[in-house]
Formats: sequence, structure tokens, C-alpha cells
Amino acid sequence: MPTHMHPGKKAHSRRKSRGSRLWIIPVVILALLAVVYAGGVVTFGNFVFMPNTTLDDSDVSWRTVDDVAAEKSSSLDDFESHVTGNGIDLTVRGSEVGLVCDGESYARSAIGQVNAWAWPYELTQSRTLTAEAGVSLDEGALSALVDPAVEAVKQAAGSGSGISYNAEESRFVLDDGAIAQHLDASAVTERVSEALSQRQSEVEIGDECLDVGDSLNTALETANSYVGATITLTLGGQTAYEITPDKIAEWVSVGDDLSVTLNADAVADFGHGELSDLLDTVGTERTYTRPDGKQVTVNDGAAAYGASTYGWIIDGGTTADQVVAAIQAGQPTTIEIPTIQAAAQVSTDGGPDWGSRWIDVDISEQHAYLYDGGSLLWQADITTGNPNEGNDTPSGVWYIRNMESGDINLRGPETEGGELEWDSHVQFWLPFVGNLVGFHNAPWQSVYGGQIYLWNGSHGCVRMSYSDAEALYAVAKVGDPVVVHN
Repeated sequence: MPTHMHPGKKAHSRRKSRGSRLWIIPVVILALLAVVYAGGVVTFGNFVFMPNTTLDDSDVSWRTVDDVAAEKSSSLDDFESHVTGNGIDLTVRGSEVGLVCDGESYARSAIGQVNAWAWPYELTQSRTLTAEAGVSLDEGALSALVDPAVEAVKQAAGSGSGISYNAEESRFVLDDGAIAQHLDASAVTERVSEALSQRQSEVEIGDECLDVGDSLNTALETANSYVGATITLTLGGQTAYEITPDKIAEWVSVGDDLSVTLNADAVADFGHGELSDLLDTVGTERTYTRPDGKQVTVNDGAAAYGASTYGWIIDGGTTADQVVAAIQAGQPTTIEIPTIQAAAQVSTDGGPDWGSRWIDVDISEQHAYLYDGGSLLWQADITTGNPNEGNDTPSGVWYIRNMESGDINLRGPETEGGELEWDSHVQFWLPFVGNLVGFHNAPWQSVYGGQIYLWNGSHGCVRMSYSDAEALYAVAKVGDPVVVHN
């Protein structure tokens, strides 16, 4: 017999089956959401920039990585870099050297900064990104531009060290035009390549592109250490000469091989020449004002007696040696000039160098004075040499060589007949031109001064009365300057 199922039970079974499949819906929804989320992660993490995204001041919202990369890669064709320095003036264009930006790495670097895993949240935000773009270029093409430019600059520069003295700055400086001959083309190419890689529109070529390395700076430092050794030369404790950087620069030379030389021979010439000419006063003309107000110019005369003997004679050779050593030491210093003969004071303008004490013999007045510190210690009428017989008292600046008193016999040269031209006895003798010309009394003469010397003058000596000679002997000193003038 057939079995019959109860109708109520069958309906109940169908309802239970439908209810058991409802869980699939949320699973499917979750799966779809997961797919959408994963797709967003992949899209915003690799292919598309999120909305409200700025990259290096450019809006890249919803733009693809490939689009941004392509735009960046083509952006350097018109780029220009101006290269200057050390004589070079060159403009390099991106298109000439195949300057290419690695747009792919640039765009990938930028999108990698976005948190794609949080894209649902990030879509509601804005962001500013920045990235570095690698650049490549054709080094051969760049060298083809740089090499001829460097060679042209070298040809124009000519020879030389590239170091010259700048008087306005009182130092040696690098001359851009001249040092261009030391340019290393490969170093210049490297410098420009680096600048192009960094997209620099202005490139300065400096010392780093010279083939002499540190030698140029070493030479410059050495030369400037020399001119920095300024020297004050003193004479008798008084400043006599300042050796300035300009002066030292005359003695310093920088060779093409960047060797720095101090010309010791030139310094020696300076010591024996310019310095001696300035400071040596023996036999030179001097102008002064006597305490009584008379303006006097004294110079050498009566050449038969040679140059007068009082004044400075510096040791130019020893001075030069000391100057060379001081310059090589590279430090400012003061040097007391060594002398062969000294005077009382320094005068570089043709003034008196005998100080405040001297005996003034005025031939035109036929009078002599002894001054000390502005005071008149002694004076007397005198009789000087007879100029009409060629026996002038020699003008110039001399000094008392010795002093004698007693029975002194003054003898002249022998005549052709074997007799002495003169043989005179005096009591006071103060020679100032060797032992030939001096002050003395003259027992055979009673009147002095006036014009007597023109017909009854001496053979060159300065005559005076016994009392005046005795008074002079009492106050004079060996070494006292004797200024004889007309």
C-alpha cells in the first residue's frame, strides 16, 4: 500500500531549507567588499593617485602613475644650464646632451608614500607629496660640448701661473682668466654633469676643476705669507722706512710651475740702492734753519778733500739679509738697520742729521758758532781758506777727529825745492778733515773776520785768536759735527 506523507510536515521542511541559506548573503557582501578594498589597495598603491593629491606643486589627483612618469620624463628637453667661472661661459641644453629624467622612479617613489591600505579613509583627506627624480645624460655628448670650450679658454689664457698681485687688496689673488690654463676638461665635465643631474640652472666652475690640485692654493698662501710680512725699518730707534706689501710684491715671483720665489738679489739691490740712497747722508746736501733764524744749505765742496765725512752709512747688505729672513718667516716685524757709521738723528727729507749740537762755520760771515740744544755755547770771528789761491775751506758736514793743545807744529807739503810750504806753531789744534784741515789759533795774525780771507786766508784751516781757540777747546768734544757752508 502506498504511504502518504502528512502535508504540514512537507511545508515545514521547505521553510527550514530557505532559512539555512540566508548566511550566504553577508558572506557574499563581505567578499565583494574585500574585493573592492583589495582593488583599491592595488589601484591607489600602484597605478592611480588619490584625489586631493599634490606632487611637487603639481595636482596629480586621479592621474595614473604612467601619465605622471611620462610627463616628468619629457620635462628636461628644454632645460638649460649656464656654466661660468675660470674663463668659461657655456650654456648646455638638455636636448644637446640627452638629459632624461627617470620619470618612472619618480612617480613610483611618490605613490609609494601614500598609505594605500587606508584608502577608504585617505579618500576623504588631502596630501602633499615630494619626490626625487633621477636624471641621466649622455656623458659623451656633454664632453663634446665642454672639451672645445675648455680648450678655447686655455688658448685665450696664454701662459702664466694664474696668480697676480692686487695692489688694491694688498695681496696675491687668483686671476680667473689666467688660471683657466689649469682647467681639467674631465673635471669640468664631471662638475657640469653633477649640476645637470641636480637640475641647476647656474653652474660655477671653481678651483675643484683645476689640474694643479692643492698646488695653486699652496702657492697663493706662500706668496701672501710673504707680502703679509710687513717690516718697519728703524734707524737710531726712529722709523726710517716701511716695507709694505706692495714693495715685497716687487721681490716675489710665482713661476708657471707654481713655484714661489723671493728674489734675494733684488732685496740686496734695494739695500745697497734705494735704501742706502734714502738713508746714507754722508756727502749729501742738507738744508736747515740755524737757531738765529738763518736758512742754510750745506753741500760738499773743495773736491780735493773728497766727500765730507759726517752722517749715516747703513750696512745695506746685512739689512737685506735680515729683510729676506723676516719675509720668509711670514710675520710682521721691526728691524733696526745695522750701520757702518751713525749720525745723531734720522732725516729722510734732506734736513739736518747732526742733532742739536754742532759747530757752524759760516764762510760768508767769517764767523763760527757752537750750538748745543738751541743754546749758543761759543762763537768767534774766523779766517777761512783763501779761495783766490784755490785753498777754500771745504764745505760739507764733518766732525772733530781729535783735540790737541800745547806746542803743535803744523807742516805743509814740500815744495819742488824740498822746503815745506808752511811750518807753523800753534797752541790749539782741532782737526775735522782728516788731520789736514781744522780749527787752530794763529799767532801770526791779529785780526779775524770780514774779508781778510780773500787775500790773507789760510790754506784751508779755520783760524782764530788764541782766546777764541782756547774757549773752543774748552767746550768742544771729539765727534762734534762741523758744518761748513757758504
